[in-house]
Amino acid sequence: MTHERFDLFQVEAPTFDMATAFRAAHSGDGAPWLLAAQADELARYALKRGEGICLMEAAVRRSKAPPRDVDWEILGNDRDGFNWEDHRDPMLAYRVFLAKLKKARLDKVQLLYKLWLQKGTARIE
Repeated sequence: MTHERFDLFQVEAPTFDMATAFRAAHSGDGAPWLLAAQADELARYALKRGEGICLMEAAVRRSKAPPRDVDWEILGNDRDGFNWEDHRDPMLAYRVFLAKLKKARLDKVQLLYKLWLQKGTARIE
């Protein structure tokens, strides 16, 4: 888990520069903490370049009630066949990411996301 600090009570959106976030998402530290819409924009930008989300962290920003579970928290620790190491398919990783965004929205939590990107190497069988 990253040790980068961010303000959970910050009202305004974190600053977002696509080029900087894209470069950072290839580093050990990952992209800066992003709102869901910003993380989605970065993920779609990566898809156009044949890259996918190989790892994601999420941190609760606001919650109306205690979350029932944390299935929306980490991408990359998913069931067999849906882990990046199992498939390395950018589009499948994006679909898993979108499912996590939807789950968070249904659980009424506002999250900040940190993404790591990698070139896809999905094998067609």
